[in-house]
Amino acid sequence: MTKPRDEQESAAPRLQARGRARIESVLDATAELIVEKGLAGVTMHGVARRAQTPIGSMYHFFPDRESLLTALWDRHVAAMGEIDDELGQIDIETWRALSSEAVIDRIMTPYITYLEQKPDCLILMSVMPHDERKREPGTLRKVIDARMASVKPADRALYVEMLRALASGSLAIKLRPSMGDVQLARRYLREVKRALAAYLAAVEASVAE
Repeated sequence: MTKPRDEQESAAPRLQARGRARIESVLDATAELIVEKGLAGVTMHGVARRAQTPIGSMYHFFPDRESLLTALWDRHVAAMGEIDDELGQIDIETWRALSSEAVIDRIMTPYITYLEQKPDCLILMSVMPHDERKREPGTLRKVIDARMASVKPADRALYVEMLRALASGSLAIKLRPSMGDVQLARRYLREVKRALAAYLAAVEASVAE
């Protein structure tokens, strides 16, 4: 017997919430296995066992391993996008008042903290497609424009690109698709921040001359 329409509609949100919860559970399990066993150790059946989810449900949401890893990566990208948004709320006067080192610390620390808390993201970062050139400079451009308003726009754009290249290029050297490099990558992140602060300080000193 078919349920009345109002009962069907009231049940829909519960089913959607249950489905979202199951997806999150599966992604959490995938993240755990990546850290424990590396990417090579992640299988659909292994994730299903870890998430205590029937394999049929797994394939309902994720048709294959690649779609599973992509969904986990997309979740990380969304989370880092929220960090972008929070940094974007900081006003220009605040950025102008900070020292070069404090500027880099303010920008980099939220991302570093996230990556330290989500080591699977570090591993995924080494294999998932992402083109830094397509990302908007965002906060970094805002900061450089505020702190170097007297500098030619082309030069300011160069400084922004150099800072981004130093960060992404340095990480690319150390990140590998294996769990053995996570601890080293965590330490390396701190050194990247030091290098960026030194570069920004040198540029600002030359501009002030």
